[in-house]
Amino acid sequence: MPLKRLRKLSHSVFTKLLLVILICGLLLNLMVFGFFKHIFRDRIKTPLNQNIIQYINYIINDLGTPPSLARARQIAHRSSMQIRYIGPDQSWMTADEKFHLAQKHAHVLHNDSVFWIGVYRGRYFILKQTPAGEFIFSIGRKLNVHLMGVGELIFLISIMSAFLIGAYLIIRKILTPIKWLSEGVHQISTGNLKHDVPLKRADELGDLAKAFNDMRDRINQMLTSRERLLLDVSHELRTPLTRMKVALEFLEDGRAKANIKEDVFEMEQMITEILESARLRNTNGRMQQRATNVVDLIKETVRLFESQAPGIQTDDLPQELMLNIDPDLIKTVLKNIFNNALKYSNADSAPINVSTARTIDGAIIKIKDHGIGIPTEELPHVFEPFYRVDKSRTKRTGGYGLGLSLCKTIMEAHNGRILIDSGPDAGTTVSLIFPVA
Repeated sequence: MPLKRLRKLSHSVFTKLLLVILICGLLLNLMVFGFFKHIFRDRIKTPLNQNIIQYINYIINDLGTPPSLARARQIAHRSSMQIRYIGPDQSWMTADEKFHLAQKHAHVLHNDSVFWIGVYRGRYFILKQTPAGEFIFSIGRKLNVHLMGVGELIFLISIMSAFLIGAYLIIRKILTPIKWLSEGVHQISTGNLKHDVPLKRADELGDLAKAFNDMRDRINQMLTSRERLLLDVSHELRTPLTRMKVALEFLEDGRAKANIKEDVFEMEQMITEILESARLRNTNGRMQQRATNVVDLIKETVRLFESQAPGIQTDDLPQELMLNIDPDLIKTVLKNIFNNALKYSNADSAPINVSTARTIDGAIIKIKDHGIGIPTEELPHVFEPFYRVDKSRTKRTGGYGLGLSLCKTIMEAHNGRILIDSGPDAGTTVSLIFPVA
């Protein structure tokens, strides 16, 4: 589960936006840093060196000839630097700590015949050659830390992070309707045509949300109109079918009468399934639910098909599995599934297997056959009314494509689910999933 969430997070638009903002912020910082390092530094390098040279000349003049150690110590104390003098007659340092300079390993900032300026081991060194001797000035250990302290660096990073987080939150708020639309698509795909996408925006995304709700309303109207037409036609057909059945009783027995009688029975069964589906969708509360031993119900239904090959195997069923169901409706579901399993199995196939099991959330009934199976591309459509995998609609396969649609409606009325796993020549497994009673 964490891996699935991580994969979903990595594909999220908001995650991608966050990465874009972070990368842009990093590039912006690098650009600013590069600007100050290369352009600004190059522009101030020459005047800064000139000022340093002028200041060092002022100090050397102030030390006098010969250079005064006492005066040098005063200047060193005031300016936080160390001064070393190497002359023909005397040499001295302003501090007891000796410092070492390896010019060949130093980073050179300025070099001419008189002055040398560089950085070595965190110190800034200035060398000046005079007729009286050589002066070496050492300025500040790790001076770069003092240019920007840890506190200032943390403050700068905090400000930049605040800007980036603020930009991300603003973009997230702007793109929130995308989440609403995604949830709306999910709800519509599951059959919830009452879901409203919030209309809280006046921009293009708000217009898209409004268009989505309008589309949902039009789909709902079309489906409602189609269902109403189907129900009206079904009701109207019942009366002429009844008259046909009465008229058939006056015909002489024969093949013509048997064929007509079979056609009338199929039409009557189709109308019954249509009206039953509509009743369940609109009046779920009228089901006659009661505690029922599903094992007994399965065995009772199997006896209706005991003469049909390849047979139905129930040897592994437990003695009891109690569920709160409408037994007549669940029996209808089982009859439809058993009928399909037998219809699409060969006589020499292995018997159809029925098994039950308790789950954490309820119970499950599985019916597995070893028949011709269902093509993978057909599976998403098998629960649609009037949909048939066999497009020829031959008498051998029979039916009108309403059986599985009715099964799905009955299972949803029980707050359950029906799932189908199948493939060509791999058989079909139908799972009836019931919630906790």
